[in-house]
Amino acid sequence: MKTQITTDCENRSLDYLDADLACVQAIAQAAVNVELFTIPLYMTSLYSIKGTHQINSEGSTLYTGRWWPGTAPTAGKTLTTNQQVFNNVYSVFIEEMLHLQLAANMSSKLGFTPVFTSNALQTDNYGWHCYAKDNTTIPHILDFTDWKGRHPDLSTMTVELRAMNETQVELFLAIEETAALAATNLHNPDIPLPDGGSRPKYFEPAPFDWFTASMTENNLPLFGSIGHMYLCYWSYLEIKYDDGSTLLERLTNVQRDQFNNVPERPEAQYPGINGTLSSTDLLKCELINNIDAITDQGEGDAVVPNILEVWGHQPWATLYRQKSAEVATGMLGAVQSKYQPDPVALAADYPGYNDVGKPTEEMSGSAQARSDAANKDHYELFAEVKALLSHSDYMTWDTWHQQGNSWTSAMLGTNDAQNLPSTQDVAQALNNLISTEEIKASTYDTFSQSAVGTIKGITTQLNAYWRDRSVFFPGPAMGGSGDRVSICWAVTGEVPDLVTGIVSQDTKAMLYHACQGMDLTPDAVSDPDSCAAKLAYHSCKGSNECKTQGGCGFVQSASGGGSCSGTAAKGIKSAPADNLCSNLGGCAVPISASQLFPKQTDDCYEMQLYKFGGAPDFKATPISWLKLHARDMLPPVVKEVETMPYKVGDSVYDVAWKAYCTAAGLVKVKGNQLEHHRSIEMPTQPEPSDIRLALPPST
Repeated sequence: MKTQITTDCENRSLDYLDADLACVQAIAQAAVNVELFTIPLYMTSLYSIKGTHQINSEGSTLYTGRWWPGTAPTAGKTLTTNQQVFNNVYSVFIEEMLHLQLAANMSSKLGFTPVFTSNALQTDNYGWHCYAKDNTTIPHILDFTDWKGRHPDLSTMTVELRAMNETQVELFLAIEETAALAATNLHNPDIPLPDGGSRPKYFEPAPFDWFTASMTENNLPLFGSIGHMYLCYWSYLEIKYDDGSTLLERLTNVQRDQFNNVPERPEAQYPGINGTLSSTDLLKCELINNIDAITDQGEGDAVVPNILEVWGHQPWATLYRQKSAEVATGMLGAVQSKYQPDPVALAADYPGYNDVGKPTEEMSGSAQARSDAANKDHYELFAEVKALLSHSDYMTWDTWHQQGNSWTSAMLGTNDAQNLPSTQDVAQALNNLISTEEIKASTYDTFSQSAVGTIKGITTQLNAYWRDRSVFFPGPAMGGSGDRVSICWAVTGEVPDLVTGIVSQDTKAMLYHACQGMDLTPDAVSDPDSCAAKLAYHSCKGSNECKTQGGCGFVQSASGGGSCSGTAAKGIKSAPADNLCSNLGGCAVPISASQLFPKQTDDCYEMQLYKFGGAPDFKATPISWLKLHARDMLPPVVKEVETMPYKVGDSVYDVAWKAYCTAAGLVKVKGNQLEHHRSIEMPTQPEPSDIRLALPPST
């Protein structure tokens, strides 16, 4: 079926201008919403797949021999069923992030700042209502109650978070289906209009004369397919008014690219896709290139040729055809070669290392997963996944737990690495967290809230990222969100609750702390062994909302700046649990008991410490560290020095504890002036909680 495109875009009355501006903005935002909607949905099912992973990096032996709960993309010639399923869905998951970037850049170029917390998807407290158990609608696309009952019958399908099972894969196939399939599968009733006319519920040709200037993306029609949404989008960009002006002329800001133009990565991953859009005469060509990339990688249907057939008289169409001459052949839905990731670039950007920091012969799992899936569209990849689910060795965490399994130390590798809790202690903690129904319910709530908070950190950071060029991209938070979703599945065997929102922090009344016993609020009366409040859990400095919330081993410069993964941070570092402001001090709260400091590229291992005043400003004052000078003084003397030292391989919690004790004034000098030996005495730190033992280190 060829989707209808209206040609009522010529000589359109200027009376529609305000409404048309509102509608094209609504469709631009809807495109962002649709791409964003798929990411937590696909990710949650992805991490239901049973497995463990290693944490390896160049030259690092910090985690030698250890394995952590949760599957990751895998490299190798022979993969298990679970690894094949994970790699397939992982490649789709990453490309949905690319599609989100492309849709956001299109919106930005047209003069609209994209929003990543739209109420079409989320509540005011960042709960994802679009995944509620009674929801039957793919946002902006279709309602399954209109399904005709063809095989498979999806008329009772709900759009919710599930394990990677057959029901969920059918949902994913419906999301990625072509306009032709959707038209076959959906009833398309007429909807009455106020003027007495009617419009079709799906596949209404644009522009929409009933749309008004006060409407938003929540008032758009259901498009029926992602492809038809982009067809309608394009129709608005073709509007020419009766005064000779065009809608596009009245629209044409901040462009972003995390796939082709990243300083710390040597190669462009999608060299055939221009992820940013210029303001030259080739704008239309570049806009349609983005649409082609999204729909070609997703549903694999010929959306753009359909557009060109109607608007082919335009000069840019000829240019586009010249650039699109090379088309992949073979599979029905094969992705054009120019829209496939470059395997050489992927191997360069994501090199593989073993658990002693040596390069591997094969590319990393991330690179292989995306390379192997390069020429397959998302619909085709999900069809492969559907077939793999019938294999007898396929296993998800919910099934594993239902079978009565529990964690053992053997699942977590060896105890070869230094300064880590034992595999026995970690396995015991994983089991302790569900030892009773009451404890399991508390664990589930904690991990669910942790996942919601982490994703909130990403979406709110993306809001700022497209508004302000000085804001960094929350890249590591993407991996951190996977860890937070994965640990919920691995420990409880249940899908994380992303629908229930999270309470906002009151950073004017509270100085939220980073981990066990580190409450720096003046005159704190809380349990000294208490951990960070659930609403303060985060996995990236971009989702760190206030002072004293820094956690992970990726330290940041005390003067600010730099990327989120701070191994390249310069100069004096910001201390965990004693950081100066919201985006300093590293990430990952609470602090994993296994989190260790990696090597810094500048070889500076000194941290600045602060003491904090009272609410509402919690004014920070730099303080010194007490250091024993034994070699250059007789008798040895304890003196104040500007910064606190740490070293590679130190436990992040241990260092955070020293910073906390110093900032809280708990450090005491043991001995007197005449003694030959002196030491700095600190309170005994608490034993790591089961939560901290269970959480993997930040990656």
